[in-house]
Amino acid sequence: MNKLSRPVVNDFAAIERLANTRRAKSFPHLRDALETITAGYDQYLAVEGDALRVNQVVLSEEVEGYLRAHYASPPTALSHITALRLEAEQRVCPMCGSMHRGTLDHLLPKEDYAVFSVFSQNLIPACKCNIKRGKTVTGEGAGERILHPYFDECLAERLIAARFEELGKVPHITLRVLTDPAHRHYSAIVFHVREIVSNSAILKYVSDRWAHLCQLPELAVRALSVVPESVDALRTLLEHERDLTDRAHGGRNNWNSVFVTGLLDADVLQWLYDCLSAPGRDPNGPLL
Repeated sequence: MNKLSRPVVNDFAAIERLANTRRAKSFPHLRDALETITAGYDQYLAVEGDALRVNQVVLSEEVEGYLRAHYASPPTALSHITALRLEAEQRVCPMCGSMHRGTLDHLLPKEDYAVFSVFSQNLIPACKCNIKRGKTVTGEGAGERILHPYFDECLAERLIAARFEELGKVPHITLRVLTDPAHRHYSAIVFHVREIVSNSAILKYVSDRWAHLCQLPELAVRALSVVPESVDALRTLLEHERDLTDRAHGGRNNWNSVFVTGLLDADVLQWLYDCLSAPGRDPNGPLL
């Protein structure tokens, strides 16, 4: 998960140009629906893409089909779609926090919200987690919705951490939401973590990092090539590692930061220090 800057696109000018392009197959149908489409854009922006508050926009099946087709094969007026698709794939996925992207997809699915098929503020560069969630955008509970990387500022906060229990070579690993339940978007955060993040490969990724830690600590955290002098020194080392990881990946909820944050839990930190400093352990050898 990660907060993204909004695309700098004049969607209103773009859809107007397309609607008035006589050689486009959608002409004049798109032109006749232009006022309805732009009103939908205005309302989407007014509620900042909140899936619980975005209104359904009624369009004819014909116009909806044209909009979906224009997304699949963008004409010149919609060059922003091509530009967004070319975004670097190695960046962190803003939806689940994985270490790559790979697709451009719709926050509100184009199957149910065809009006936003080519709307830049609804187009999110993400990994396959956004495809796996399908049409899921809201839940049954109060405030349950997916988070919007362009609008939800809480995505810049540290929201989740790995939780390690039954410590050893193969611990029990879960995800822990760090947000205070009094946070105004707590329900949305929990819903997003449950429906998107937890259904990604994050637990497998964290499990592999733990295996590297046990195999040779510096494989997981480079600075652990040297045994810290105390638990406090280990905490400082891991906090520095976490902060560097945040900076490198432009956010606090990338999977590497989730892993390191989990190591900072008091019981895990003490266990890790005891293993690192165990009598007779080779500092360049396995943790266990």
